[in-house]
Amino acid sequence: MKFLIFLSLCLSLSFALDENSQIQQSYPLQSQSEAAKLLCKMQEDLTTYLRQTPHSRYRFFKDKSASLESQALITWVHGNVNLSTLGATRGHFMQPALQNEQQTHLGDYRYDLFTLLTDLLVQMQEESDFSGSKEKAILNTLVDGYFERLNNDKLQCPCIDEALSEVKPSEVLMGYTKISEGERVFNTQMHSLSTINATDDRTIRQSMNAYLQAHKLLGVKDIVSNARGDYLILSEGKSKALNDDMVFKLSLNTLPVSYQLNAKLKAKYFHKSLMEKAKVISSFNQNSYAGLITLQDKKFYVSRILPDLKLRPQSDKTRAYKNYAAALGYLLASFHANSEFQTCQNFCEKATREVKIRVLKTELIQMVYAYNETLETKWENFGSHNLLSCK
Repeated sequence: MKFLIFLSLCLSLSFALDENSQIQQSYPLQSQSEAAKLLCKMQEDLTTYLRQTPHSRYRFFKDKSASLESQALITWVHGNVNLSTLGATRGHFMQPALQNEQQTHLGDYRYDLFTLLTDLLVQMQEESDFSGSKEKAILNTLVDGYFERLNNDKLQCPCIDEALSEVKPSEVLMGYTKISEGERVFNTQMHSLSTINATDDRTIRQSMNAYLQAHKLLGVKDIVSNARGDYLILSEGKSKALNDDMVFKLSLNTLPVSYQLNAKLKAKYFHKSLMEKAKVISSFNQNSYAGLITLQDKKFYVSRILPDLKLRPQSDKTRAYKNYAAALGYLLASFHANSEFQTCQNFCEKATREVKIRVLKTELIQMVYAYNETLETKWENFGSHNLLSCK
């Protein structure tokens, strides 16, 4: 009996250490108190747990993909892509948009498909009541949308119009800032924003003022940090008008998940990723403000924060979910087949010529269901132990 109790305690500790280690590797600047809050939320919500444990997901993919018949083709990916980071902006032509694009790196295109399919399956199981056959049909539609876009770079998918909610650019300012004494500042009463110390403020302000000036923008107005440990910068924008302000994010350059766990991939592609990464980020979101700065010998990526993307199924009907799934596949392919980069062009040519889509769909969807079972078991075990004081 004592042995069983000891084993249970060790198991509880291993769950806590494993999840906390993943958080620290993904967000190395995050405070201990914020990490503890995130761990508590992960215990309560499967979707949060799924998105905050990319190492576990990549380990599963890496082990299983070794035996797949489909080819491991390399392109620029967003290695931690999920339903909340992939979307589009409206306009004369639909512009694909990516949140957290600083995670972009070179890797196996199948991993991004796997992560999106996994995320979509979890969403369907939580929000709908589809049969297994309908779930699989919707997952298949995501892959179909992906290859339709690979085969036709001029394609404007009507499915996106049916899955995209209206987004206003002002939502970013409303979500992060407030007006105080006639000036716009960050709203630090928000749960996720904190002030930074004076030394860090001076260092960041000096570097960012120079960076913004080089992009023909006015200076820094305010600086805070968020729950992930990123720095948020409020800029004057191109004029002194309050509604012209912009919000930027500084994210510490961390090693992509696949490179942390796959030494062969890291050795083959890491240096090329570093040389082209800023260009790729800028190209993905047509964001001329993306770049790289150095603060106290650490590399940070600069990106402008986009409005919430709000790509959602318009109902819980099968047709709405199929449109949504097709839109997700289309948008992912827009990044993988980026015509501005030779690596993406080479990938697109090989994928459209060599990939057996039916085989790929069968293998990936089988893997997604296998991971879904593993995910739920691991999350239930993690949540069943009193690892933290979450009150």
